[in-house]
Amino acid sequence: MLVPGTSWRQGHVLKHDDAVSLGLLKPDETNQKVVVITHDCDLQSNSEKNVELMVGPLKKGSSQMKRAKHPRILDLCFENPENNNKNAIELKHERKHILPKQNFQCEVNDNNFNISAEEKQGLKQWLAAKYGRPAFPNAFEERLRAFDDGKKIIFEKEVATIIAANAEHLIGIFFDLGEDRFNDLDEGTPYEISIIVVYDAVTGGPDARKCAEETSSNLKTLFTQFYGDPTLGHSELISLDKCSAVADINFSLYALRTMDQWRIEYISIEDETLGDFIGAGL
Repeated sequence: MLVPGTSWRQGHVLKHDDAVSLGLLKPDETNQKVVVITHDCDLQSNSEKNVELMVGPLKKGSSQMKRAKHPRILDLCFENPENNNKNAIELKHERKHILPKQNFQCEVNDNNFNISAEEKQGLKQWLAAKYGRPAFPNAFEERLRAFDDGKKIIFEKEVATIIAANAEHLIGIFFDLGEDRFNDLDEGTPYEISIIVVYDAVTGGPDARKCAEETSSNLKTLFTQFYGDPTLGHSELISLDKCSAVADINFSLYALRTMDQWRIEYISIEDETLGDFIGAGL
């Protein structure tokens, strides 16, 4: 029962039989799991009448889909999984279910599928990002999606490919458009942008710094090749001022408030993931 003092928490996984009894899964859907996504406080509160749950398949977690890096898909990874090929559950917003608390008669969660505090924080960020992510100016988005007919490449996807190569160690890619953060610029007036590649210094250490520096260098090369060298005055669409790797412990609250995080929408090329290009903050 979900009453004050309940042991249920956000991120807890339902036992298979409970998920079936609630009509969320069929008996043979053993590769699917159900996760509680309602906030801890709302689970305890009598004023909140519903519980929100999300259904998803078990899979091998992808570094590109962990910790809210993608705004529409989250691989929520388990601690000490029994099967490394099924060490995560894939969550998507459209798989959310809302049930009255009075119908939620599950006594305890499935402790074979526990998540860490870090994974729970990633779940919170991912849920918040759906509604909290800011949109870049339309003109900037169009320029970032530019297509090179000669090389048959879409610039935005090239950026995603570079980031994906070291995604495991990266926390976020932040764009600073300065005074033009909310402005649609006229044709011929370039967006002047600075990029910060934030990496996990505590867990990743020197390897994470190396990966972030490599990502930063490759982004610089790509921007220059595609949009021209700004030092020579050749950039008419986007002019990259600087691109640097910064440890998360040195990334300030001021930077977080004045910059926008670019979340990877094009990591997967499946049709269902090709949504609108929207950047998001944490």
